[in-house]
Amino acid sequence: MKFIGLDIGTTTITGLVYDLERKTILHAITEDNPYLDQKGYEEWERLQDSDKIFLQVEDILNNLIGWEPEVLGIGLTGQMHGIVYVDQEGKQVSPLYTWQDGRGSLAIDDSHSYAEYLSEHSGYTITPGYGLVTHFYNLRNGHVPASAVSFCTIADYVTLRLTGSVVPLIDPTQAAGIGCYSFELNDFDKAAIAAAGLDPAMLPKVVPSGTVIGLTNQGISVYASLGDNQSSFLGSVPHPEETVLMNIGTGSQLSALLPEYSGTVVGMEARPYPGGGVLMVGAALSGGKSYALLESFFRQLIASYTGDEPTDVYSLMDQLLRNEQNEAHGLRVSPRFLGTRSDPDARGTVEGISLDNWTPGSLAHAFLQGMINELHAFFRVINEKVDKPFEILIGSGNALRANPLLCTKAQMTFGLPMKLSEAPEEAAVGAALCAAVGSGQIASFREAGQFIVSLQI
Repeated sequence: MKFIGLDIGTTTITGLVYDLERKTILHAITEDNPYLDQKGYEEWERLQDSDKIFLQVEDILNNLIGWEPEVLGIGLTGQMHGIVYVDQEGKQVSPLYTWQDGRGSLAIDDSHSYAEYLSEHSGYTITPGYGLVTHFYNLRNGHVPASAVSFCTIADYVTLRLTGSVVPLIDPTQAAGIGCYSFELNDFDKAAIAAAGLDPAMLPKVVPSGTVIGLTNQGISVYASLGDNQSSFLGSVPHPEETVLMNIGTGSQLSALLPEYSGTVVGMEARPYPGGGVLMVGAALSGGKSYALLESFFRQLIASYTGDEPTDVYSLMDQLLRNEQNEAHGLRVSPRFLGTRSDPDARGTVEGISLDNWTPGSLAHAFLQGMINELHAFFRVINEKVDKPFEILIGSGNALRANPLLCTKAQMTFGLPMKLSEAPEEAAVGAALCAAVGSGQIASFREAGQFIVSLQI
């Protein structure tokens, strides 16, 4: 039993074929997903080409089906929060406004950003980058295309194109990432959206996770996409109720599944989980980019001194870390270099500098520990909401896979044994498992964990 999973990420697009019986990836393709050239755009805009993304996905899909023509279904996932406008034929009429787009942080009046204004008038906390905030700004500033009749996530747009559908459908995991999602209604809170001055008719229709959207030209079923956070959890956690998932990639997140929604948790987001339950998520915006920022600093320093561009700075940083024997020596880094969800204007800090600890190695250790500490703060908060402590820490994301010392710091800080998901493309695996649940080959989303493997560090 084989299913295709497609993950339309911020920096890459991945497609794979997953074999349920062997619990493994048979084939995988990854391609870059670049931003549009900034020329002609504002510095705070972060846009991508929706149709180019579709053509890339189509090409990846054709290759995968050529290798495994007997696949039973296609699941999708992708970067959450961003939106693309579509016309009445289901075709894009705008670029993809990604989750990193900054228009929601701009001032609408003397005391509010667009995100703050929309949050205040809707009664929901909606942060910059969320689709409703982006749409709100576009509406107020005349940027909504005249032919637009709706908007949706990039993964749901690709689903439209793959199936020839014209009306965008979206599951709860993606709807919550757009904003103003109600757990009680299992839908957008359209009354709150209307009260904030937005037309609910522009919203995509919400359908259950695992819903069949349509068929490809080859007659393969395509299922409603999942938000990438929920899909990563689904594709990497064998025992959902006992596990905390730490993902460190472009951004970083800590996720834990609770049986039901029990109100807000300070500093964390409650997100619908496919099949029921609530995924509590603490998101740190900088994530792996924090260590990349330090690498860039060292790279510029070396190039300025030698006159030559260094080839492998990360190897040098590994050596610096080994030389310092796993110690930051009191140096502390708060890696809020892109702000936080609740405070976009917050910035990172380096503290505790002394005459003895201001060394490149201590700084590298402090950066890594700061990345872990930011996620551990969410862990302390979520532990107060559960009766039984979490027993397992699962790690995912390229930053953890590439840096064993980061994994060691995570285990020491959390006090839990840590495993890495076997498949590095966790979100795409989760998308494939979603298709398997939708097809009936897996009985439920809770049972999907039986079809994945995790590895002890």
